[in-house]
Amino acid sequence: MPPDHGTRDENRLSVVVVGGGITGLATAWYLEKASRQSGTDLSIVLVEREKVLGGKISTLNEDGFIVEGGPDGFLTRKPWAFELANELGIADDVVYMQVTGASLLHKRKLHRIPAGLMGPAPASRKDVWDASFLSWRGKLRASLEPLVRRRKAGGRESLGGFLRRRLGAELTDTLLEPLTAGIYGSDSYDMSLDALFPMLEEWEQRYGSITRGMREARKAARGAEQAPSAFFSLKGGTHRLVEAVAEGLERTEIVSGRTAVAVDLIGDTPPLYRVTLDDERSFEGDAVVLAAPAQDAGNLVDSFAPGLARLLGRMQSASAVSVYLAYRRENVANPLDGSGFLSPRFEQGPVAGCTWMSSKWPGRSPEGHVLLRVFMRTEDDAPAGGSDGVLIEAVTEALHSLLGISGAPERVWVHRWADGLPQYKVDHTEWLESVDRELDAHPGLFLCGASYRGVGVPDCIRQGRDAAERVHVFARRGAAQGASV
Repeated sequence: MPPDHGTRDENRLSVVVVGGGITGLATAWYLEKASRQSGTDLSIVLVEREKVLGGKISTLNEDGFIVEGGPDGFLTRKPWAFELANELGIADDVVYMQVTGASLLHKRKLHRIPAGLMGPAPASRKDVWDASFLSWRGKLRASLEPLVRRRKAGGRESLGGFLRRRLGAELTDTLLEPLTAGIYGSDSYDMSLDALFPMLEEWEQRYGSITRGMREARKAARGAEQAPSAFFSLKGGTHRLVEAVAEGLERTEIVSGRTAVAVDLIGDTPPLYRVTLDDERSFEGDAVVLAAPAQDAGNLVDSFAPGLARLLGRMQSASAVSVYLAYRRENVANPLDGSGFLSPRFEQGPVAGCTWMSSKWPGRSPEGHVLLRVFMRTEDDAPAGGSDGVLIEAVTEALHSLLGISGAPERVWVHRWADGLPQYKVDHTEWLESVDRELDAHPGLFLCGASYRGVGVPDCIRQGRDAAERVHVFARRGAAQGASV
C-alpha cells in the first residue's frame, strides 16, 4: 500500500497532464486561469509524445496552400472553441465558411442536398420532397415520420437503428448514414444514439416527432444571436488555436517528444502520483490528468487501477485517411459552389466524401488554384490501406470524370490517422458510467478527451475546462472527493 505523506497545503497544487492535444492544452489553460482566481500556487507539467503539440489538430502551410491534417474548422453551435479563441485574443483571426450547401453522390451524379436535410433530422417535409436523390417511396416514408409511434423504454438503440425506425431505410442509408459516418468514422448502426445525439431521443419523447423537434430547435435558435456560419476556422489554419494556447501558458512546463510510460500511486493520504517517461525522467503530482486516448490511459494506470485499465482497454478506435489534391482552377470544370459532397456506402468506390477546401474557407489556396480534400473509405478491401501512390491513383481516377478534371494534380498530400477516431458504440453510456465508478476509487486521477464525452474540438475543450475545475475542487476538499470523467 502506498505510504501516507501528511496533509497537503491547499494553496499549493502540482498537476501532471498527459497529452498535449487540445484537451490537455485546454486543461492546462483553465487550471492556470482558476489558480489565478483562487490564489493557488500552481505548477503543471504537460507531457506530449509528439514533438509538435496539438494532437489531431495539425496544419501545413506550404506555398500558399493550407492543408489540415485533422479538423478544418470548429462547430459554432458548441461555443467552447470560440470562447477559448476569444480568451486567447485571437478572435480577429476567426474566419467563417464562405459557401453554403453540399452535394450527395447518387448514381454517379452529384445532387444538391436541401438545406433542411443537413442535420440529423429533416427540418420539414418540403425538404424531404425536394431531395432529388430519393425515390417517391423514400420521400413518402420519411414524410410519415410524425406518425411513427414513440419507442417504449428499455434497451439502448443505435443511431442508425433509430433513424431507420423513424425515417425509413432509404433516407437513412442514402444521406443520414454517410452524414454521421463522415463525422465519426463509424457505421451509424453501431453508434450510440444517447451519447452522440441525445436530442433525438428527447425530441421523440417530447414531441412525438424528430421532424417537429428539429423545427422547434431551429425556431429557438432564430431567437438567439447567430454566427455567420455553422463552422468557423482561423486564418492560417486550425493549429493557430493550439499555438495560441501554448504561447499563453505561464505556469506550465511542456515536455514534448517524450512518451509517458507509467503512472504510479506513491502516496495514499493524500494521494501522490508519479508519471514516468520513456527517458526515465519522472514527475510527481498531487493530481494527474490523462488527456490521452482511453487505451493509452489504461496502459498507464494498470499498476494501481487494473479494473479501470481493463475498462479503458475496451475502447475501440478507427483509422482515417485523407488525400489533398491541388489543381489549377481552369483544369476543374465543376464550379465547386458548395462545401463538397458525400458518398453513401452503396455507391462503392474509394471516396467517402470530398471537401472543396478552397471554396469552403478563404485563403486556403493561391490565386488561380483549387484545393480538394478527399476522405477515403477505410474498409478492409478499400485502397486506403495501400501505399500513397495507390491512394492517389484511386482518388484521381474517381474524381476526374465526376468533377470534370483534366490533367494531373499539381500538388498532393496524404494524411493518415492510425486509430485516431474513438468509436462510441451503442453501450458507450454504460461504459462511461462504469469508468466513473472505477475512478471514484482513485482520488486525484482524472480522464478527459475524445474517448469520453464528445469527439469534436469544442467538446474536447469543454472536457479540458471541466477537468481543470474538478482538479481545483479536489484540491480544495483535501482529496476527500473522488474524481470522475
